Amino acid sequence: TNSRAFTAKTSCVRRRYREFSWLRRQLQRNAGLVPVPELPGKSGIFLGSTDEFIERRRQGLQHFLER
Repeated sequence: TNSRAFTAKTSCVRRRYREFSWLRRQLQRNAGLVPVPELPGKSGIFLGSTDEFIERRRQGLQHFLER
């Protein structure tokens, strides 16, 4: 953003999975023939620590945003 309210070079926000799900639905509604990328899985069988699961999901959601 170029808003003067944001003086820091970078910022961090927290979002819930359901907000990404909402965003995807909105994109699908308005995308026409452009394919909207899939979201990473919400849950399921995961072997590993909770921290690993959260990091994998975070990476998947970042990938979704970049696509």
